[in-house]
Order: sequence, then structure tokens, then C-alpha cells
Amino acid sequence: MQKRPVEVDAGEMAEILDRYLDADGQVNYAVKIVGHPGIGKSSIVKQAAERKNRYFIDTRLAFKENIDLGGYPVPDHENRRMVYYRPRFIPPEEVPEGFDGIVWFLDEANRAHPTVIQTLFQVITEGRCGEHLLPEKTVIVIAGNLGEEDHTHITDFDDSALDGRLGIFHLKPAAEHWLDWARKSGIHPTVVRYISGFPERLWDAAAIHPNPRGWHQASQALRLSYGLGDEATLYTALSGHRRGSVEKVLASLVGELAASDFVTQILTPRQLTTHEILSGDEGAFARFRAGEVPVEDLLWAVSGAVTRIREKKMAGDEGLLVPLGFLLKYVAASRSDARVSFFLMLLRECGVFSQIPDAVRSVCEGGEREEVLSLLTDVVFDGEKIPA
Repeated sequence: MQKRPVEVDAGEMAEILDRYLDADGQVNYAVKIVGHPGIGKSSIVKQAAERKNRYFIDTRLAFKENIDLGGYPVPDHENRRMVYYRPRFIPPEEVPEGFDGIVWFLDEANRAHPTVIQTLFQVITEGRCGEHLLPEKTVIVIAGNLGEEDHTHITDFDDSALDGRLGIFHLKPAAEHWLDWARKSGIHPTVVRYISGFPERLWDAAAIHPNPRGWHQASQALRLSYGLGDEATLYTALSGHRRGSVEKVLASLVGELAASDFVTQILTPRQLTTHEILSGDEGAFARFRAGEVPVEDLLWAVSGAVTRIREKKMAGDEGLLVPLGFLLKYVAASRSDARVSFFLMLLRECGVFSQIPDAVRSVCEGGEREEVLSLLTDVVFDGEKIPA
């Protein structure tokens, strides 16, 4: 039976990697990161290596055979034996000057041949690759995709002994962490603004696209391929004859649905966003109460908010109650038929029924709290009251 990966977000994974690197390879396990393609597994490991001043080596196991790891055999005629030259892609004999250690990142483990995976036993347990000893302060990080779950090939290899030598983590991207990175990394401002307003659009676990890598690629396409480095020039291009070409390139990178919505949001922005709901934006709620938000905009934003609440619930986010409370205010203030649909969708997708009173209490006081709970329960439960 395989060890079940522990779910982590990017912030938690970064902290885990920092502490793992601090041990300088002295712990008797290696870290393995699994997750959907394009969510930033290699980037987060490389960034950890840079933070800790470690020499970073990225090796794709899918392209290697067992003999590659051990080194090419050549005859030593004088001593009548075979010797193995050290491969250039494995860690050197000594830590390069100026660095405090080495991070050897072994990616695409899910595509590796079983004999290659067997070699990992020696790498992890002995600090040796074939006949070649790894230098001290070398740490191993393994990564791979999920296989059938994310439509990638996976080697038919199940070994509990190897799992026993690994700390295995399932990385799931969080929009907050990606946006922080995106702002520092010069991601196109329109992409940043779009994901800020609709964080649920960062990635789609079921469809694989969009994903963080795709949005990074989209940013580069807009900046480097089309020279549309700011929001004004992008708006002008999409308003004219260049829209078809730009949108199709975006669709090839993040998927047709995400690309179409991204372009639509630039040309005809929605009157309500997921972020405005979950952050309790008073101006947005006032527009909604005044009937200035089209039904389709409300539906899109509420659906996105439900997705975000589900993600927070599954992650055990302690900050769940406040955004849930703000969402419930919108649900309660919707017209009766939409209120039923939104509330049932929230309960079905997120399983937060028992948390509703505390969530409403966290954002409402006195009469408003009673009104919100009453509007929710009177319609859905025929008057059976949830205690405030």
C-alpha cells in the first residue's frame, strides 16, 4: 500500500523545504512532491535552494536509464577492471565554491523506469549514486505528477519500502501565494488583476487547465510575443482586429474557457468579483443590493466564492468563517429562488452547515445577524430556525 501524500499549499511547502534544507542532508528521508502539471513544483524547490544558497541541480528522471545514473563504463586496462565515469548531471564530488550545499531535484519520477527508481534507494539511504559518493550537505527532492488523476503517464511501480524513505506531499496551489510571487516576478498586470478578482480561475484540478504555469506563459506571450506590456495596450489590441490571434494564443495556454473569460473581463468587466464577495467589499455589496449587478455576474462570482470556500474547508483554513460569512450575506440577500440554489450549492459543495451561525456572527451584528439567518432558514428549512 502506498503512503498517502499530505496536502500542502505553496506557503507550507516552502516552509517544509526550508527546514528540510537546514538539516543539510542529515535526516534519513527525502522529500517527494506530487501534484498536477503546471502548479509550480520545480519553481518552489528552486526558490528554496536560492533562499538557502544551495547549488541547484535539476534532473528529469523520465529521460534517464539506470546506466545513466551509475556512469558510463570504460575499461581500466592497467588494473584489468571496469570503471565508471561520473555523469555530469549528478552532484559533483564537492560542493561548488560559494554555495552552502546542494539540492538535487529529481523531477518526473512518475515517468521514470522502475530500474531508475530502484537506484533512488541507494541515493537516499547511502548518499551514493552507483560508485559515486555524493558530497556532504546534499539533499534530495523528488517530484512527479499524479498519473491517471491528472492525465499523465505514470510508471507501474508501487514500493512501500521506497515510500517509507520519503516524506510525501501533495502540493495544491493557493491564489494568495501565487499572486504574491506574480507581483514580484513581473507577471502581466492584467493577469494579476484577473486572478486577484477571480482566484478560483488560477487552476482547475479537474480539467488541468488553466494552471499557474499556463498563466505565466500567457503573461510572457502578451509581453514578449505581442508587445502588450500594460493594460491599456492590451485593451486596444483586444478591441481591434488582433483579438482573434491573441485570444487563440491565450486559449492554447490556459484553455478556451479561461481565455474567453479573461478577454471578456477586460472588454466588459463584470460588476461583481469573487474577491469582492469574500473580502466583504462594502461598495460591491451596496451595488448588489441596489440591483446594479446582472444575474449572470452574481452567479459567476458566487460560484467562484463557493469554490474558494471549498478549498479553504478542505485545507483546514482557520480563516474560513469570515469569508463564509460574507458569502452568506450575498446568499441571504439574493431573490428567493437564487437563495435556495446558492445555499444548497454551498452546503453540497462545502459541507459547512454547522459553521453557518459562527460565520454569520463573525460579520454581522444584532438585527442584521438575525435577518441573515432568518432569510436562509425560512426558505430552505421551512422556518426551522438555526440558533443565532
